[in-house]
Amino acid sequence: MRHNFIGIVISTAMDKTVRVQVAKRVMVHRFQKEVLRHKVYMAHDEMENCNNGDVVRIEHCRKLSRHKSFAVAEVIKPARSWTDPETGIAARHIAARSFSVATATKKDILQDMYLREIRNYKPDAKAAQADVTTKEFAAPKVPAPPQNDINLESDMKTYEQTGTLGQ
Repeated sequence: MRHNFIGIVISTAMDKTVRVQVAKRVMVHRFQKEVLRHKVYMAHDEMENCNNGDVVRIEHCRKLSRHKSFAVAEVIKPARSWTDPETGIAARHIAARSFSVATATKKDILQDMYLREIRNYKPDAKAAQADVTTKEFAAPKVPAPPQNDINLESDMKTYEQTGTLGQ
């Protein structure tokens, strides 16, 4: 069984060779989340009928060069094309999602998440309907000084007579 991959052609600059980007989903077990990973393969295109943005199936073959060990088996879906009505020239567009574009920075992703949270915020209905009354601030009362019911003279006489304080 030969390895078959489906991917998007991202470059046709070389003779009889195309660069195909293949995406696959991988589970990151640490976070229990599925992530999209990409790998670029060089593939042999004998007839040179692939264009940027085409969705192709590549299959493994014998090693054709240092980096090329796949061949284009078929063009599954050609890239969208548009014909200019005035000139009649057909312009080929890259697929709707081009994987060759650099990914956004982490800062932009965090900012987008923050803005999305702000946009989706809806205040609690119960809190909005509740009658909110505030009490006026009242300064705490100053505590009274402690009451001393100690009679020093009588305690001193008791101490001199018995050697202990009587209480």
